[in-house]
Amino acid sequence: MITVSHEPGLFTMADVNVNAPEVPSAADAPPTRSDEQILPRDKWVPVGKSNCFLDVERTQTNPIFKIAVDILKNTNFFRAFTASSTIPSIYIQQFWNTIRFDKDKGYSCQLDEHRFYLTKATLRDALQLPTDNDNFTPSPNVNTIISFVNDLGYPNAVRNISGIVTNDMYQSWRALATIINLCLTGKTSGFERPRAPVLQILWGIVNKADIDYAERV
Repeated sequence: MITVSHEPGLFTMADVNVNAPEVPSAADAPPTRSDEQILPRDKWVPVGKSNCFLDVERTQTNPIFKIAVDILKNTNFFRAFTASSTIPSIYIQQFWNTIRFDKDKGYSCQLDEHRFYLTKATLRDALQLPTDNDNFTPSPNVNTIISFVNDLGYPNAVRNISGIVTNDMYQSWRALATIINLCLTGKTSGFERPRAPVLQILWGIVNKADIDYAERV
């Protein structure tokens, strides 16, 4: 659920009790039941997976980190890395315990006594992303992503996405890929192989393209 990171400026929901994109307004109200009634402690998810965010106000000494943050600030996807709310942490535990997938209705979860269905529209609202599909730039296909990574600079010629290793990418692209992986997938190792949606997000950020980020997430 929560990744504990040692990267500069990267924190977790556990560090500040709560940090996550906003969910439907009914979840903003205080819990109507005790934490134990909402979800017994023995069902809590162990801390150690996903949901990091950037503390952009914290003084940074790493110049590459500063460059990466400056690049991110110029995209409409920046809230994905910085959004926070006042959702009690018990709701985060309940979310992971109750999330379900239905082939007809998609993902749903329960917060206190309310059931919510999660869609791309939920993410767009939470991250304040554009909602007009006509304005989205088509997401790059596999061949475009491969050419993109090669153009950014890579030790060897990339022939397929599965052969791309984050740690082999040149700075500051490596920093950007690491931030995206860490915040959105919980991956912290430099030797992770980023999946296509993560590379598509990187492509959109570098090219300042308004792709459908909610679809990629």
